[in-house]
Parts: sequence; C-alpha cells; structure tokens
Amino acid sequence: MNKPFVFTIILMTLLGTLSANSAPAAKKNFCSITLNSTEEITLFKSHLSANDWNFVELVPPESEVGDKNWFSNVCKAEIKCDVLVVSGHFGGTFFGNSKFRLSTKDLEAQSCEAKCDGILNQPKEVFLFGCNTLASKEKDQRSPEEYMRVLLADGFTYQQASQIVSFRYSGFGDSFKSKMSQIFPKTEKIYGFKSIGPSGKTVKPYLDNYLTAAKSDYANFDAYTKQTGINKNGKFLNAMKKTSVEQTSGAILNMKSVEEKPYCYIRSDKIERLKKLEYVKTLFSTGKALQILNHIQDFLHDVKESAIPMTVAERKVFTDMAQDEKLKNELLSLLQLKGDIYVPLKVNVLFTLRELGLVTEQYMAFAFNGTVDLKTPFTVARKDMLCSSDFTMDIPPELIPAERWTEMNFVVALMCLKPKNVEILTQMAKVVENAQDPVLRGSAAWFFYTAKPKDIGIQKILAKALAEDLDKNVRHSLAMIFREIRPTSWEVISMLETAGQKETDGIVSDQIKQMLVSIKK
Repeated sequence: MNKPFVFTIILMTLLGTLSANSAPAAKKNFCSITLNSTEEITLFKSHLSANDWNFVELVPPESEVGDKNWFSNVCKAEIKCDVLVVSGHFGGTFFGNSKFRLSTKDLEAQSCEAKCDGILNQPKEVFLFGCNTLASKEKDQRSPEEYMRVLLADGFTYQQASQIVSFRYSGFGDSFKSKMSQIFPKTEKIYGFKSIGPSGKTVKPYLDNYLTAAKSDYANFDAYTKQTGINKNGKFLNAMKKTSVEQTSGAILNMKSVEEKPYCYIRSDKIERLKKLEYVKTLFSTGKALQILNHIQDFLHDVKESAIPMTVAERKVFTDMAQDEKLKNELLSLLQLKGDIYVPLKVNVLFTLRELGLVTEQYMAFAFNGTVDLKTPFTVARKDMLCSSDFTMDIPPELIPAERWTEMNFVVALMCLKPKNVEILTQMAKVVENAQDPVLRGSAAWFFYTAKPKDIGIQKILAKALAEDLDKNVRHSLAMIFREIRPTSWEVISMLETAGQKETDGIVSDQIKQMLVSIKK
C-alpha cells in the first residue's frame, strides 16, 4: 500500500487525539469503507458536526487497485473507529463500483490481529449497508430462483446476484449474522439487513429521517452509548421499517460465544502445526468445520506447500481425514444443490475435497465436468459463475468438446480458471492462430498475458500470428504479451524480428520494437 495513504489516516487520527488537549472532549472517529454507493456516508457527513467527528475513509485511492492486502495495510495505521459504515453489494464479499473488494474471510482473518482492534473491536456502532449482511440461515419468503430474479431486476449483475444467492440459501458456512457478530465481538449495535437491502438512493430518505431524529445522540455519543448499550435502536429500526433491517451485537456482548474463534486458532503463530491439524480434525468430527471451510482449506494448502516437511504424526492426521467417510459425505452433499446459481459454491467445495485428499484428480475432473456442463454451449451466466470464484483448475483436455473453443464465453472462463496444462495452452494458441473472429483471436491472445508460456512450440505459434494476423489490434496485443513472456529462444526472437520488419502499422511497429528492446536487455 502507498505509504502516503496510511500516513494520511494516521495524521487524521492524531489530529482528533490532539484536540483532547484543547477542547473539553476529543473528536470521535467516523470511519467508512465505501465500496459502492456514497449516499450513506454523504448523509452522515451532512448531519454530524465536524466539531464532534473526524471522517476517515479507509478505502485507498483507485491508483492502488491490485493490492489484495489493502485492508490489512489499513489496519497497520491503528486508527480507532467509534462508528464504522460499510457500503457495498454483499454476498460473502463487499463489492461494487469500487475496484476494491472486502470479503468476510478477510474481515475474519484481521479480527485475529491486534493491529486491527481499532477498526473491528473499538466501534460502538457498525452499519453494514448491503444485502443479507445480517441474514440468518432461515428460509427467505422467496425461493432461490425468485430471489435471483429480484436481484437482477434491482440492477445487480448476474455474477453479483449468483454470489449473494449461493451464500444466502446453501448450507455452506455459518450465517452472516453470526459471522458479523464474531467479526465485531465488542460492538454494541451492529445494523444490517436480513434479506435484500435498499440501494443507496432508496435508503437515502430513510437514513435522512433517522439522522434528523438522532442528532443529539451523535452530538453526545459517549452518553448515548453508555445509556443504551446493546438495546435496540428504536429510532433506526423505525426509520428503516420498510426494509429488511436487522440489529444484533458483538458475540462477547451478547454472550453467544466467548471462546477463541476457530479461524484465529489455526492462524496463530504461537500454536504448533500438529496441534492445529488435530484441531481441524476435531472440527470436522463435530460438524463445525463447514462454518470456516475456506480458512481450513487455506491452512491445509499452506501445510502441504510448506518448505518444512510434514512429520509422521502430521501425515497421520491427513490420512485420518482422507479416510473419514462422514466428512466426505457432508461435503459431497453440497454438490447435490440444484441450479446454476450454485456453480461457484460447488466448485469451491470440490477444491476443498481435493485439498483434504478425499477425492482423486479423476473424480475432480468428472465432478467439475458435471458441475459446469462442458457438453453444452457456454452461456454468459456460466462464464460469470466461474469467474465469480477465486480458484484455478486444469480441465482435462479430453473433456473439452472442439466446439467450445469457438465460443467467447468459454475462452474467457478459461482466462479466469488459469489452467497450466500444456495441451490446453497449445489449443488456446491455435485459437489465436485460426479463429475466424478477430475479437475471439484477441481475447485468446490475452490469455497468455498472465499464462506466460515457456513452451517453445506455443511461443512459435504466437510469434507466427504476430507476423501474419490481418487484424492490427490482435498484432498489437501479441506484441504487448511477448513483452511479458520474454522468450529466450533465438528462433522465437528471430520470428519476432521478422514480424517487426513486415509490420506496416506504425503503432504496432513501435510496440514490437519496444518489446524486442525489453526482451534483449
């Protein structure tokens, strides 16, 4: 993260603290994480006095997009928030118009870190403006399909709606209400929605009415919070009564749980690896593992990939779990969920099964094929489903019908899956070489921007396309991609030089020259 951004946060916090030396009471910190609509934070700013409150936006500037650890870095500023507002679409992850995302998994992980106490433990009030942010696992009045249609009509993309429905209706994981209570364990009032939440524009008049009625509460915030504690906020609930509004409190305060969070236990550096593995085994045997399956999957993957070899005792724990039929059946049951809306969920479960050693690679390929249905034309919806989940996979080439390689949706889906199989990469290179549609050729070419193939045969196919493709946009893309590939074969470099000599478009020619200079450095 850019150091000036963190410094700005620290400075704003410091100014609020210094005011304690020159005023009767220090200014409070009103923190916001604005990932979608700005109406909510704008209303709070218009109603709350700048004499009483510092307003601190925690989302970095757009120039820092790409930093997946942005929230962890913000925590390092150790700002102390008295109120926190999070605005964004929500389906297990907060997202929206901003290019940044914030998942419950990230929030859970940071709740284990002392450096994030000021953001996750300090607030007296947390507002979660997003659908299902405090949803339970109870059935909604709508079926999953009906809920999906409502979300699409409300302006959500298919990908966004799918993610929301999958986590809301499946038996996968803990309820969002329980998760938020654990993430903000000491917060007296956590507000959110148990079903579809209002958009920024829709919530504006409701929130405006609330803030008008609650003006004195925020002007005398310490007295207000001391007096009301974890009691229901009648003013807020009444103002939001036309929505699916919900209120809860932190896990420690409502006494639902005072034990250490399971995901914090397996993340702790103070606990030896064998004890963590035995703990994970216990979670599975008691049926509690599904609630934190994504954290467990990361932990098991790290153990397997660690430079420190597993001990005999550690290997035995893995073996025990791999032979646990009850565990296997629990996970396999999630694969029986019907409907395309569950594709991201089911593929993630498949990867967990593989990580635990409960299924073979052959079964993975068979189940994946059944889940995404490679035999039928790839729809936009199916492509969005796969791209909504953060996983990679090598699809067995023999399972891919020839006609799929002529479909843009399938090519884009493969870009999301990031396969490394040489046969698949070779076939993708042939799409660049032979596809009739220049847009499809260009899209297939961009697959190699991140794949960066080392195979000389693939590089030669792409170099030949750079020299011969009739579309200058495709040639331009290939020149940029070779700058990333950085071939070392003099045969390939010679082909690239020939392509540069033949090039008639000035912009593409300059791009090829820059690429060759970069490669030869």
